[in-house]
Amino acid sequence: MSKHEQLNQILRNHIIKAGGFLPFEHFMQAALYEPELGYYESKTIFGEQGDFITAPELGPWLSLGYADLIYWGWQQLGEPQSWTLLEQGTGSGKLLASVLEILAQFSMAPPTSVISVERSEQLQLRQRVLFAERALNVDICPSLDEIEACKNIIVYSNELPDAFPVSCFHRKNGLFFEHGVGLDENGFCWQDSEEPISEMPDIAGTLVDAWPDQYISEWNPGLNGWQEKLSDIVKSGFVFTVDYGYSQQEYYRQARVEGTLLAHIGQQAVEDVLNEPGSRDITAHVDFTALAKAGVAAGLTPHCWMSQGAWLAQSPSVQSFVQSLAAQQDAVSLHLMAHAKRVLMPFGMGEVFKMLVQSKGLQSERPAYLKQFDHLDHLSL
Repeated sequence: MSKHEQLNQILRNHIIKAGGFLPFEHFMQAALYEPELGYYESKTIFGEQGDFITAPELGPWLSLGYADLIYWGWQQLGEPQSWTLLEQGTGSGKLLASVLEILAQFSMAPPTSVISVERSEQLQLRQRVLFAERALNVDICPSLDEIEACKNIIVYSNELPDAFPVSCFHRKNGLFFEHGVGLDENGFCWQDSEEPISEMPDIAGTLVDAWPDQYISEWNPGLNGWQEKLSDIVKSGFVFTVDYGYSQQEYYRQARVEGTLLAHIGQQAVEDVLNEPGSRDITAHVDFTALAKAGVAAGLTPHCWMSQGAWLAQSPSVQSFVQSLAAQQDAVSLHLMAHAKRVLMPFGMGEVFKMLVQSKGLQSERPAYLKQFDHLDHLSL
């Protein structure tokens, strides 16, 4: 029996045991993270041989932007000689390795502790090889639960909460029903719960009132717990989050009647998230209003929120690198500039990807070089 067949059988058993209806959150959890069988545990994910190319695979642009943010955060912390850098959802480790190499060129104290948090055992193995090759001392942990609370810590993530298992809903006749997974003659199928949801997602009533009947979408129940864990770890420091998503006003707009769920396979986005679980990534966009609110409830202060394109375009290290490439005009430089367009421009990743800055235990303002493009007020906190 193949791995996909094994995972199929496990999910079928879950649905049968649950009485014929399985919340989508549980389906997504198994499809992505079932040990040795889930997508993140059994496939080559990133890069040209994987199912999608993330920003770290497109040159140093994201690393340069993070390095500038981290340097700013270190200055806001009072330029401590002892401080911690943590990346969660480190994936292949390429972004963290690149960030550390860039930070080594800055006039600052190097981090005394570097931590990678990655739940996938396959990706942990890839990281160990990469960090050893580059002589980087990085502690690799499977979860935030193993991290002790500390002062002077900077935490960042790239495309992390979009992979948190989401719950889906179907609003019909003015009531919310959970949109989950059942079985039919063709395999897995969408199915609604028999009873309305008792605890509805926290979505502004003005948005809900504007929806047409039969509105389908999702919400991310893992955001609250994630922000609470980060707040427990960060006694004083910053949290930088980059992912694709929207303000709640945009996420649940009237015309987006089927939510944002997508699967990725063979570097193509497909709408069928139920077919062949384990063979494809499953993601949903991030509701940054919900994320920032969860952070505030957990004790994290939001400072700025903006598009990835605006953030990177204003980063001093990015600007300096663009100028150096423009002066060279060789094949490598042109190739890197083409990648820059994908990361920065609105028609690529530049607009749909966003960057959120949060802090705890500090009196801090947003980065001065980003003030002009801050749209935190759009989150309506």
